[in-house]
Amino acid sequence: MEQIAKKRKKQYSYHTQKRKKYVLEPGLKGFFCSCNVREKDCVKESYNVLNEYADELYGAENKEITNSADADDLYEEIQAIKSAGSIRRFQVVDSGAKNIVFIRTTLEDPVNLAKAIVNDVFSKKEQKTRYLIRLVPIEATCKAYLDDIKKSFESLIEKYFSNPTTFSIVYNHRNNNNLLKDEVISTIADMVIKKNPEHKVDLTGAQVSVVIEIIRGNALIGIVPDYIKYKKYNLHALCENTNVEKPTAETDTQ
Repeated sequence: MEQIAKKRKKQYSYHTQKRKKYVLEPGLKGFFCSCNVREKDCVKESYNVLNEYADELYGAENKEITNSADADDLYEEIQAIKSAGSIRRFQVVDSGAKNIVFIRTTLEDPVNLAKAIVNDVFSKKEQKTRYLIRLVPIEATCKAYLDDIKKSFESLIEKYFSNPTTFSIVYNHRNNNNLLKDEVISTIADMVIKKNPEHKVDLTGAQVSVVIEIIRGNALIGIVPDYIKYKKYNLHALCENTNVEKPTAETDTQ
């Protein structure tokens, strides 16, 4: 009887651990990916397009561990990653919001990869995804408090706002009403202008946009070049191929 009890306890522990998965948390870099239907397919498409262009830019990654879009398989993947002593270049995490996928990355500069993708889609007018709609690079994640957002953004100012440029600020929120949109935008704008008074706000053609996505208790910050020009990095809107069936266009929550 004692052996049976131990076996049952072991099985319960295994199945409990099996459901564990990566979650969105402070300190990540990656990609904000949106869809309207079939998140699992969006994850697969995200992996495909990110790996395709990353292989071209940085060389092929070791493929011994297969990226998994199935939450039930993530526990096994985590164990395999730990055994290999490394983490994958791209890995889905639980965003905490419906139809929003976050792909964390080990790349130092996710912006460079996202730019290569949108530039190629825009120039070739070739629709590469059906379920993945927007692919926005995120350079910092933090807790969704104004002080945390300021601190995270401070680390990005030197990189993007030393020289005069035009800029805009985009703020969206999901499952969080604790922050005041106007307060966040004015705070970030003041920080940019303080860095260099020659910066100018441009809401129709900014050279760079500060994209702030609030999801529950987390804030995602991306400094995105030509965000307006490239249709908010909407991969469907960037191309003119109307022969591929597409989900209804996404609407941001602001």
